[in-house]
Amino acid sequence: MRTLFRPLLVGLLLIATPVLAADLTEKQALAKAIGILKGDPYGASAAEVAANITERRLGPRSATVCGGGASPVWAFHVVVPRPVTNPDGRIDGWLVIDARSGRMVCANLPFLD
Repeated sequence: MRTLFRPLLVGLLLIATPVLAADLTEKQALAKAIGILKGDPYGASAAEVAANITERRLGPRSATVCGGGASPVWAFHVVVPRPVTNPDGRIDGWLVIDARSGRMVCANLPFLD
């Protein structure tokens, strides 16, 4: 039993370690998201932008507004109740970034290309 357990454990660690090491932590991903969103209408400072991020999720791309694929992504729910550019309006959408590079994958938010 012992002789089977050790190689199995080593094999699992070898498979899982590169995947886990490649992903951004929640803090790193949040910093990337803030960098993408900073400016009108999402907030002039990092604190203002962070206050408009109401939810964070790490998961497969297929479970986001982007759809398709199983690559890991961070999804950020962004809600700006009274944007400076349109105080009578409201912004409510998602920013999705790659969990490895931090680059934007897609968004259903205004002013992001």
